[in-house]
Parts: sequence; C-alpha cells; structure tokens
Amino acid sequence: MGRKSLKKLMEEVSKRKDISEEEKESLMAKIRKVDEEKDELVAEIEGQEKKKKIPEIVDSGKEKHNEEELQTLRSRVDELQIEVGRIQKENNELKVELNWRRTHKYADDITLDAGTAHPNFSIAGDQKSLKHEAQPEKVLPNPERFDSTVCVLGSEGFSSGKHYWEVDVMSSTDWDLGVARKSIQRKGKLSLSPKEGFWALGLSGRDYWARTDPWTRVMVQKKPKKIGVYLSYQDKQVTFFSVTDRSVLFTFNNCSFSGAVYPFLKNSHKETAMRICSIREDE
Repeated sequence: MGRKSLKKLMEEVSKRKDISEEEKESLMAKIRKVDEEKDELVAEIEGQEKKKKIPEIVDSGKEKHNEEELQTLRSRVDELQIEVGRIQKENNELKVELNWRRTHKYADDITLDAGTAHPNFSIAGDQKSLKHEAQPEKVLPNPERFDSTVCVLGSEGFSSGKHYWEVDVMSSTDWDLGVARKSIQRKGKLSLSPKEGFWALGLSGRDYWARTDPWTRVMVQKKPKKIGVYLSYQDKQVTFFSVTDRSVLFTFNNCSFSGAVYPFLKNSHKETAMRICSIREDE
C-alpha cells in the first residue's frame, strides 16, 4: 500500500462517526507510525541505491554488505505493508461489529401466523418454530394459506421503521427466508423474486442464493447456523447476515415494498425444523 492508499485510509478513519474517539485515535496512531517508518526506510533505500551508482572502487566484501543491508531494508518495507493490511482489516472488523450492534437495537419479537402455514407445517405452541411433516395435517380452509409451496408468514407486518430478527435453520438444507408483501400469491407454485413480492435468501443443497431475477449466488466463509434479517423500510432495504461470523451475506436495495411486508419462511426439507430465535434471551 503506497502513500496515496495510506492517506486514503487515514481520511476514511478520521471521518468515521460510528466509533469512539479513543478507537479512532488508536487506528490513526498506528497508521502514522507505519507511514513515518516507511518514509524513513524508503529514503534510506534510495540513498543506498544512489551510492551504488557512484563509480568508485570497492572491495567485494563491502559491496556484499551494502547489498545485504538493502535487502534488509526492503524486507522491513514488506513487513510494513503487511502491518498496513492488518490496520485495514481492523478498521473493517470494527465496521462489521458496529453494523451488528446497530441491527440488534431493532430486534423484534417475531411469531408465525399458523393461518398462513402450508398443511405440511406443524407450528409450535409458542408460534416461533415450524416442522415440515411428512404428511399434511388437517387444517381449516383459508384463502391466506399457502397450499403448494411450503411457506408461512409472520403474524405482524411492517410498513415503517427498522426491524431485525434471526432464524435458526437447524438441519434443513432446502430453505428460504426473508420478507414478502401481504399481496403475494398464496395458491399454486410460487416464484420467489422481488417482482413477485419476495425478498429472500435461500439454501438449495450446498449453495446459497439471493432470490433475485435471475438468482445471485452467495458465497459464504462458514456455513451459517442462524440467519439474521434486517429490514429498513424507509431505506427500502433488506440485509441478510450470517450470525455465525457476523458477515453480510446479501443486501436487496431499492425494494418496492408498497404496503406492509411480513417475515417469510419456506422449508422444503421434509422432517426438519426451523425456529425464530429470541434474540434478547440468546444474548
């Protein structure tokens, strides 16, 4: 990382308003220290190389010593490059941590609406977990119930504000979750895409996908056991987090919500369960 990159990093840190002054000064001090030492080393290397160009008679021992000294200086510059990388990583990790803290301020107590649940879903008494049963249950007819795709909606919809919840996907390897408009199609096979009123992330076998049109493959570092969903209605944004490593998996921007949107879960893996987590209890 050159001087311009270091300057850019310093400017980025100095403008941050989401960290304490103590954290900011700590990062700035590290950057200044690296910058100063790097300047000194570069100047020394340039001085040594200029000396080599001056025609003079030197014995082979002295020439070898100078070359070794130059190599040592270059190695130290490389070490400083690595140190700058560490500082950049620390800065990025602080961003991730602060994003995480912000979402948790908006944690909601989400429950499932059994009246919308596909007949193969059994909904627990606390209305927070579902299981995909091998055989359908006897349920009352309901125009709001999903009858083909194994889905369920949350009990409460959101038409303003910011909201966050987490879903434990347990052992299921075929699931989708996110938010959906109330006006979505309930009968027949569903197409999960923003155009159809769904903003969802899913797992199909081993691959994670954002249900864009066409789908967008999502790469994960660690297999997430829980997925966090952050809805910012006024910003028209839905973000999915891996609770396992607190990383952002995918963000839908410029969402055309038009009315209330509801938490949405789909589980196509028979005899497996999913659960809405009680975040405040878990913490």
